[in-house]
Order: sequence, then structure tokens, then C-alpha cells
Amino acid sequence: MLAETRFGVGHSGGDFHVFALRDPKRLAVVIGDACGHGPSAERLLPCIVPSIRTLLHSEAPPSRLLNEVNRLAARNLPLDRFVTAAAFELDLRASRLTASSAGHVPALMRRASGEVVVVGRGSGPPLGIVADCSYADEYHHLGPGDVVVFMTDGVLEALETDLLAMATLRKLLAREPAGRGALHRSLVRLLDGCSAARTADDMTLVSLEVVGGVRRPISGEIRLAVCP
Repeated sequence: MLAETRFGVGHSGGDFHVFALRDPKRLAVVIGDACGHGPSAERLLPCIVPSIRTLLHSEAPPSRLLNEVNRLAARNLPLDRFVTAAAFELDLRASRLTASSAGHVPALMRRASGEVVVVGRGSGPPLGIVADCSYADEYHHLGPGDVVVFMTDGVLEALETDLLAMATLRKLLAREPAGRGALHRSLVRLLDGCSAARTADDMTLVSLEVVGGVRRPISGEIRLAVCP
């Protein structure tokens, strides 16, 4: 079993995350952030989230999913609004993580070795700005014990008020214990301590951990944890 449920969607203000189990060994995830925060940003979500839900159940790779959603966003979003988003597919059979980004905060992958890798560094423009934009996929090896952390920019703003936030988070991931949700719990405790920053922007943190199947990744599973 790859995850406890086959489909899920959630949001916190203008932040949202959607995931769908494409088959027993493949999980697709989209995380995004509508410009602004609170109710004004939340009102933009019906313009794009339903189409994301539909596309996640297809075989569309992350880049094609963003291409399709972007065309809809360009038609449906107000001219002065946009949405950042990143799409991912975790494939245990291929031991591969595929990522594509539309102006969104990169994800971080903490490998079982302790190395921290930036995922989604290459990016196209946010959704809704350029109607005919074409997004690209990037690929990373995915193995047992790896933890992938997806976030919105509110997480970084809660940690630091300058451009050092991503470097700070990478150091935290490298030194914190991993395994059976320990890394996610450590991050949630850290963010809970940033109460002053919590009101500044919407904040969403999603982590996916590959567990089991140390010798044969195909026999593993992915454990999902969400902190909206």
C-alpha cells in the first residue's frame, strides 16, 4: 500500500495540496499557493483545484499537468492574480521522483544518507500569467529512507525574514533524525514555535517518507504527513 488513502485535498487560506494514488506504487502530489493570503487568496482556488483533481487521476506527468492547469488558470483567474504550484510523481517501481514547478518554492529531499537535495529548482512562471507556457520535468532518484518535504513560502517566512530561510531549512533537515515520521514531527514542532510569523502568511507543510523495502524499493510504501 502506498498511502493510507487513495485521494486527498486540503487547503489553508490560499495554500492547497492535492494528492492521488495512481496505482499501488505511484503517488501524484500538487502543492500550491494563490497570491495574497487568507480569504482573498482562498477565493481563487475554485478556479484551479477542481482541474488539478481531475488531472491527478490521469497519467499526465507533472509538466503536462501544469501545462493544462496553466491554460485554465490564464482563462479563469483575474488579470491581477496568479497561483504558484509544483507537481510531483513518486514512483517506487522506477525508484524515481519527477518534479515540475510553476514559480513555487522548491521541495527538499532528505536522503537516507543525510544528504539534502533541492527538488524543483528549475521553474516556469506561476500559473495564469503566460497562457502558452510549457513547463519541464526534472528527475531524482528515490530510495528507501528518503523523505521529501513540500512547502509553501509561509514555511520559509516563519523560519527567517530574509533569503537565508532555505539554507536554514536544509541544515535543519540534515541534522534532524529521520524515520517513521520523526523528521516531520520535528519540523512541526519548530513551526509551532514560530507563532508570531504564523499570522503573516498561510503555511502548509507536506512530507512523504519512503519506508520499508530496504533491499527492494518496489516493496516499500510512502507515508504521508500534512501540517496545514
